[in-house]
Formats: sequence, C-alpha cells, structure tokens
Amino acid sequence: MRDLHNLHCQPRDHRGAFYFGKPMKKRLSPTTTFKCDELELARLLFTHDHKASAEELGVTTRQWNAWITGAKPVPRHVWLYLKQKKDMEALGKWRTVNIQQDRITMPWGESISFEEMAKIREYRQANSLVQEQAELIERLMMERDFYKENCHRQARFGLMLNDLFKG
Repeated sequence: MRDLHNLHCQPRDHRGAFYFGKPMKKRLSPTTTFKCDELELARLLFTHDHKASAEELGVTTRQWNAWITGAKPVPRHVWLYLKQKKDMEALGKWRTVNIQQDRITMPWGESISFEEMAKIREYRQANSLVQEQAELIERLMMERDFYKENCHRQARFGLMLNDLFKG
C-alpha cells in the first residue's frame, strides 16, 4: 500500500491529478525559440485545420504535428504568418480598405481624408436635417393642397348661396 500522507510529492498530470504507474502520453504543447505568448501560439496553431494550414505554409502534416506536440519549435516566421492571418480575419470588411498617407480609400474608389473623418458627425446631422426638411415640405404641400381645394369648394358654395338669396 502506498504512503497516502506523502501524496503531495507524487507526480501529477497536466490537470493536477495524481497518477501512479506509467506517465501519461505527451501533451500537445507547442514551443518556440523566441519569446511569445504561449497561449496565443496555441490558439493560432489549434484553431485552424491542420492539413489545410500545413499545405498553406508549404510544409508536411508531419512537420505541422511536430510543431503542435512541441517535438520541434515553431519557427518565428510561421508564428508571425499565423498571427497576421488572424489579424486580417478579424478586420472583416475592412480588409479591403487601403490607407494612403492621410486618406482612406475604399475598394470601389471612394476615399475620405483625415480632416473629413472629423466631420462625419456633422455630415450625419446634416443628412438627418435634410430628411426632416423633406418630410416637412411634403406635409406642408399636402396641407396647402387640402386648404386650396377646401377654399375653392367654399367659394363655389358661397356663390351658389348668394345666387339663391339674391334671386
């Protein structure tokens, strides 16, 4: 029987549980020869399809698996490529936007300068004012037409009454 009061000296697996006998299989823990965030490196390596990523980088799946298991360190250029790819995916629709000097150019050709960007709030306010003004003009035109028609009707009725009482 094992000495139970010395369990704190026993080896543990990656979850912190004690194991007795054979050590567990090798964990998946990628390593590098340069300084980087290990958690970020693991996310970059494990969030992609291994076979597709290996083909994209031009390496074998055996080499990719060696990086994942930590048998070989992940090269810096692979880490930088995967990080850049993740950052580009995070941009979403902004991926196709081009920044040149002080202008942001959209893929369809429109561009905006840095000074114009400061006025975007004013442009939005002006646009809403234009819409409100258009609705006001439309409402006023409808009221004008109503009163014009009503005025003509009352004038004809008044002429008819006037003819009846004079006659």
